[in-house]
Amino acid sequence: MILQLLQWWPVRTDAAAWHPDLAGLRRLVRAGDWAGVEAYFDGLPPRADRSTAVLFVANERGAEHFLQRAVDAQRDSALARTLLGARFIVIGWQARTAAYARNVSAAQWKVFGDYLGRAERVLADAVAIDPANSAAWTERITTARALSLGPDESRRRYERAAEHCDTPYRAQVQLLQNLCPKWGGSFPEVHAFAERCLTGAEPGSLSGAIAANAQLEQALQEDYVRDIRQYLARADVRRRLEAAAERTVLHPDFAPGHGWVNAHSAFAAAFSLGGHIAAARPHLQALGPFVAPYGWEQVSAKWPDLVRQARRDAR
Repeated sequence: MILQLLQWWPVRTDAAAWHPDLAGLRRLVRAGDWAGVEAYFDGLPPRADRSTAVLFVANERGAEHFLQRAVDAQRDSALARTLLGARFIVIGWQARTAAYARNVSAAQWKVFGDYLGRAERVLADAVAIDPANSAAWTERITTARALSLGPDESRRRYERAAEHCDTPYRAQVQLLQNLCPKWGGSFPEVHAFAERCLTGAEPGSLSGAIAANAQLEQALQEDYVRDIRQYLARADVRRRLEAAAERTVLHPDFAPGHGWVNAHSAFAAAFSLGGHIAAARPHLQALGPFVAPYGWEQVSAKWPDLVRQARRDAR
């Protein structure tokens, strides 16, 4: 029955649909209810990965006005500064776009640099107030990349994020980006970091699922879609992906939490684009109507069609 439904389910990308608790958080942000927002984050487990909820707020259009008022009113709030810094990152990256650096205009670079600089300052204030603020350290991995602060500083920020979070999945995703050749790193570094995360975590943890991101990033360095598919079709790549999936999102002890859609989607994209339909099937089944664009959208502007085709193949 699930396989039959796959073909007809829509492609749903709203994180509030994946994580119903975020729908309530969205209402609080839109209502300008700072006390409610604070209560939401206070209600999360102490060592939970709060960065998904932080990013969710940061993606809310116009939220910077509400968050700036919260920062001005809450002089000692690390949370307010974390959320505002994350929002500045989103605004800056939207101005820059995902284009290659050579295709970004001087005006775009100026806006990007201004907002990322502002983000770095307000996030530095956040960790000064609360050094155990894993979500702020996670956002600072992104600002380290944008401001070219180098791999050592990026790794230092990751270690601080991981120190105070049991499953720092989004911090891992961000550092992996920093380690890619497009940001001055190398693929040996990318795969070594992914392997470290995978083997260092308990089986059934989301930590280490970035092994799928590592393989996608190496594939996406290719200039042509056919070359991307050829890389992901390799038997050795499939074996590494299968081993990582079995230890993380397909492990019997895996419990979906914030980030589970992103992880399953990355595995589904890597397997599907490589033509490994049987391996993609359990991830597509777990996702149901949900999907995160990463991995799919880099291959085609009409990426939802790729998802639908993968579903049809799985059925």
